[in-house]
Amino acid sequence: MIRYDAKLAAEYRDKLIKRAEADVRECYQCGNCSASCPAAFTFDYPPNQLMRMLQIGLVEKVLDSSAIQLCVQCLTCTARCPRNIDVAGIIEDLKTVAIAQERDVPEHVNTFNRAFMKSIAHYGRLPELYSMARFYMGTMDPKMAMSDVGLMRPMVSRGKMKFVPRKSKGADEVDHIYKKSMERAKARERSGNAAGGTVGTGSEVRS
Repeated sequence: MIRYDAKLAAEYRDKLIKRAEADVRECYQCGNCSASCPAAFTFDYPPNQLMRMLQIGLVEKVLDSSAIQLCVQCLTCTARCPRNIDVAGIIEDLKTVAIAQERDVPEHVNTFNRAFMKSIAHYGRLPELYSMARFYMGTMDPKMAMSDVGLMRPMVSRGKMKFVPRKSKGADEVDHIYKKSMERAKARERSGNAAGGTVGTGSEVRS
């Protein structure tokens, strides 16, 4: 049975129009986005299904999906959409909301994204060894770390990965931008909760 939440669908649609300048109502399910997505095989829901779920108000399911976290933002879906919908922009906004709401997603995706973004914010670049160390510590899974040791050795020996990360010029500014962006995203979600127009509110209509 499909849970159709008309109120929630309208609320989040309006938010996306303002924030991502994209309207999910324009999607007519041609499937071009899913057919051309290089990462779709890793998603629990392909891009066109995400659009449809947003159309009918299944916002909670979308925010809890691994698909929005696994999106690599290659923009192929946006470029090939015949309706000129910024699908990648919608997914990026969803990812920001999920992170701001501190939602847990499967397969350590959220842990990886947090390690990735904090590493870039702190150093202004991506120190791979440091970033992966943060990720493995976050997963608390030593077996996962040991499985990648074989990949690490040749990269370190060839100077592709540095043991001691260095800050790039302007790293402090990058860190400031990241922190301010996350503060604003979290404040936006809190204000939505206070206004009663946040994800998860609204009456359900079943069909």
